[in-house]
Amino acid sequence: MAASNKEILVGRNAVHEVLKAGKRKVWRIFWAVKSNDEKSNQLAELIRSKSIPLTQTTLEKITQWSGSNDHQGIAAEVAPFEYAELGAVVKAAKANQKGGFLLLLDEIQDPHNVGALIRTAHLCGADGLVLLKHRQALITPSVCKAASGAQEYLSIVQEVNLVNVINYLKNNDFSVWGASGKGDVPLYKTEPQFPLALVLGGEGKGLRRLTKENCDVLVTIPMEGQIDSFNVSVAGGIFMAEIMRNKLLSS
Repeated sequence: MAASNKEILVGRNAVHEVLKAGKRKVWRIFWAVKSNDEKSNQLAELIRSKSIPLTQTTLEKITQWSGSNDHQGIAAEVAPFEYAELGAVVKAAKANQKGGFLLLLDEIQDPHNVGALIRTAHLCGADGLVLLKHRQALITPSVCKAASGAQEYLSIVQEVNLVNVINYLKNNDFSVWGASGKGDVPLYKTEPQFPLALVLGGEGKGLRRLTKENCDVLVTIPMEGQIDSFNVSVAGGIFMAEIMRNKLLSS
């Protein structure tokens, strides 16, 4: 395993985007990719172009080295992810003439959900994402793989108190939506005011009470069917697609 100032990323997309973005130091790569498809060849060429030491090895040894079975034949030893500062992210969002947008996560603990939300937030034009330091999946190698490397292109902030963040955003002219299964307003009957922050709650329990009380409005996705909610990453995708649609219409 890597030393504490290093971590092991696995998966072709995660490694490719870390290399392409160039924000983190990459010490070495272990390679056991057997396919000769275009994407594998592009990744191999990118590694060569950056003169990163590469060791040809076996799938079993990569599993042993990385601690993951889901590595797709590649693992990289890289510097840890660096978080952004809240003030800088808020400033950038307010300067976004298309409509600043931030995503806030309230104790979402599944790495696959967090990774999927990071990927969607990046693709839907979010200016940043805020995570809690505790009771929350952070930017681990598992999250990076689930995000397909999108974390390298999104400003991600780590904070202790989400209510303080919400009030800081409101003091900086953000409107704050809380996503709720029992919200006050249906998503398709409200129009976002920018800059906007969307808060998503944890799996199973949703938004915490104080989080709800400090949002400007609780917004719900209309549903049919017999079960009571969407998966949080699916719900986040629906919200963010609608927010992006409104941004495009207003511009």
